[in-house]
Amino acid sequence: MPTPLNVRRHFLSWERPLLPQAANWLAGDWSGAGPLDLSGTLVVVPTRQSGRRLREALAELAAARGSAVLAPRVELPEDLVEAAIGPDVATRLAAQLAWAETIHQVDHDEFRAVFPVDPPVRNFTWAVRLATQMQRLQTALGENGLRLGDVVRRAGEGLPETERWLQLAELEKRCDTRLAAHGWVEPQAARLASARASALPDGITRVVLLATPDPLPLAIAVLADFARQLAVDVVVYASENEADAFDEWGRPRVESWGLRPLQLQDFSSQVHLCADAAQQAAFVTELARRYGEPEGVLAVGLGDAEVAPVLAGALRNAGVAVFDPGGRSRRGDRLHALLSALATLVREPSFESVETLARCPDFLAWLDSRGGGGVSAARVLRELDQLHTWHLPTSVEAALAHVAKRPAARAALEGARDLGAILTQGVFPANAASVLSEMFGARRIAGDPAFVESAEVWMDLLREAEAIGAEFPDLAAAEWWELVLAQFGESLRFETRPVGAVDLLGWLELLWENAPHLVVTGLNDGRVPETVVGDPFLPETLRGRLGLKTNEARFARDAYLLTAMEASRRQEGRLDLLVGKMSASGDPLRPSRLLLQCEEAELPARVAALFRPVDASRAAPSWRRAWRLVPPVVPPPTRVSVTAFRDYLWCPFRFYLKHAVKLETVDPDKNELDALDFGILCHAALEEMGKAVALRDCTDPAELKKFLLGQVDRHSRTRYGAELTLPLLVQLESARQRLGRAAELQAEQRAAGWVIEHVERKFELKLGAVTVSAKIDRIERHLETGAWRVIDYKTSDSGVSPLAAHVRNERREESAPEWARFTIGDKQLVWTDLQLPLYLAALADEFGRNVGAGYFNLPKAVGETALVVWEDYDETWRSAAMRCAEGVVAGVSEGKFWPPTEVSPRDEDDVFAGFFHQGTAASVDWRGKP
Repeated sequence: MPTPLNVRRHFLSWERPLLPQAANWLAGDWSGAGPLDLSGTLVVVPTRQSGRRLREALAELAAARGSAVLAPRVELPEDLVEAAIGPDVATRLAAQLAWAETIHQVDHDEFRAVFPVDPPVRNFTWAVRLATQMQRLQTALGENGLRLGDVVRRAGEGLPETERWLQLAELEKRCDTRLAAHGWVEPQAARLASARASALPDGITRVVLLATPDPLPLAIAVLADFARQLAVDVVVYASENEADAFDEWGRPRVESWGLRPLQLQDFSSQVHLCADAAQQAAFVTELARRYGEPEGVLAVGLGDAEVAPVLAGALRNAGVAVFDPGGRSRRGDRLHALLSALATLVREPSFESVETLARCPDFLAWLDSRGGGGVSAARVLRELDQLHTWHLPTSVEAALAHVAKRPAARAALEGARDLGAILTQGVFPANAASVLSEMFGARRIAGDPAFVESAEVWMDLLREAEAIGAEFPDLAAAEWWELVLAQFGESLRFETRPVGAVDLLGWLELLWENAPHLVVTGLNDGRVPETVVGDPFLPETLRGRLGLKTNEARFARDAYLLTAMEASRRQEGRLDLLVGKMSASGDPLRPSRLLLQCEEAELPARVAALFRPVDASRAAPSWRRAWRLVPPVVPPPTRVSVTAFRDYLWCPFRFYLKHAVKLETVDPDKNELDALDFGILCHAALEEMGKAVALRDCTDPAELKKFLLGQVDRHSRTRYGAELTLPLLVQLESARQRLGRAAELQAEQRAAGWVIEHVERKFELKLGAVTVSAKIDRIERHLETGAWRVIDYKTSDSGVSPLAAHVRNERREESAPEWARFTIGDKQLVWTDLQLPLYLAALADEFGRNVGAGYFNLPKAVGETALVVWEDYDETWRSAAMRCAEGVVAGVSEGKFWPPTEVSPRDEDDVFAGFFHQGTAASVDWRGKP
């Protein structure tokens, strides 16, 4: 017959803060004579932060009496069931690999209840993904001391997926066998065995479960074993008259809390509906500003973790220090970024992987050290961007073929190639350690303790991989990198708490927070109460049958926690609850069901308050302008191209950025020719045709086509290499088709008497203080009439007429300057481009005013290829064009670049759109003066 449990419950009033009461209760009748000796006490608390706060409270209590404290042993419920780490217990990584091998090698026909459909690709990545899922399932079952093989027995009769669970149990058994063959015990099995054989730690004479409303069921089993040896004190943070609402272990009873109304002093003033995380952050930030020094007065709880980064950023921008006691994932560390880039280099040594590596400051610092100093990070990045934009290389070797005039890019590419050689020599993890030794061997990193700590964690993982590597010889280097890097990214980094910081507390830590003003953010359904929906293995009914945590139990726990938070601040303090209406991804959110737990008469008012539209005057858009662009003030340009006139007519400020500041944009995702690249490729072939004397009088389309296609192939090989990606091949074929039709049109024009006289003819035109320069694609003369005309090649998707490209109709609310407007006949027009008129003006002295102009259109639809001449371009047009050109030149010379044109965000020509969210003028701090 089992020994009766000796469990004693105690209640601490929730009308006062928990921490000082808990410290006093643990101190008991200590008078202050001698140190407060709690070294024989084991205290179980819900979170690590609550453990830290308890130690601080005990130290303060002892210090107030002029003494010290011998601290208790403070543990979490999960610490009670952790297995001792030994050589016979498999690491998490080893268990994951054993699962992956088991899944990868089994016959799916033997396990059709688990694998009803064969995967599209049965590879390592697929097997690891399923292995991770199996480990998570084992962890979930381990809450109550179960393994996969225990489910059918524990669930009893009527389990709807008995065959599936039997097959899962068989897979677990085979995984255990695989681990045993290497001399290891599966870690979850070792954990459960340790829990069943638990013993009181040496020297412990007192066990206290302190204000922990949601311990693991398996931890309760361990405490029950302790209670057969000595008394276990369960301390509940609630009024004693609430005793019936808690079980013997201090857990809120579902039947007591499931329908219990949430009592708030003033619902309308305590519950705040916010548009999104940004508005919640603004609410908290304003409170922090009002307090001035909010530490110890204001506490912030995170019902929804998605609010945390927005909230932390808003507080830091307001000058308020922030501390997250829950730690931060190393996935955001600079070392993780470097290791991820190196892993990419191992997996695929492409030019893109070098670009990723070059964005890591540690790689750039290594390049500088390797080169003896003087390596400019800005130049490295600029030259790599140039390579990417201009040549679209796919590999390191392809990129190195174009670095003759780019020494910084050469250094980066050769450096990445050398690191790649280290990474692919030998075996993992020795080569992974070697590459870090190479990169950091000559640098001092001791001054960066956070980096040093992350490096130590990484090296520990490498040592673990080395220890088990011999047991998994078939694993490729890239696969090792994927596994170990994933574990490194999941590990947490704990920072030192800044002085005066506001703590961002997790939901389970709020019971232990005694700041008088508590603000809880993200009080939305699915977050609070936490809800598990759609689990593929453990639906809610099965969780209940297996004794695991259920959504009902979580609801009861969270209803109790919220009630306790309110009760502890009812007499002194304040509780504010923030409810978001929209997630960061734009999905609608529901308010927490806890807020709808009320008396029937009060329900309509709460529903109306929680589901009302957010006041537009208070609504915060999901995007916030983090900064305003402050362009440098530089002298206006004195030399511009013909195409720059279009930029000024479109937007003077964008003209300034492009032609005065020389600001350029880079598309990091570019993987095919843009419109400019495509035009250059076609122009190059057409230029060579115009220069070829042998083709001057050619009227044979086939001969012209052969020449043009040969030229476009030659130019593409020179610029992009012999190995072309699929998008480039498609675009090259499009260029070939367009040039094939261009050959036919050229033959027709030559047959009609037009002969090419000049190709890429340069000119300069002086307009006031500005020199205009350009190159004309071609100038041709008619052999019979002696007429001249200038031709510009156009390779846009659709053909365009010169008239449509240069002018538009005047709008009702016209904002164009007066000198850009003019009248032709009964039409009110506005100039948008001056390319062809300036060409004609530049050639007037040499060829006279009777020169025509037109476009040689090579559109996507090759059947529409045509030469379109600007008809009726006379003195009226010429005069209006020159008046506009002089207006542009005057504006440029006088520095008139403001105000900007508010361009539509959808305008594909706006290369600076990324700077100007929600309005150009509002996004810029303009300090230039006319």
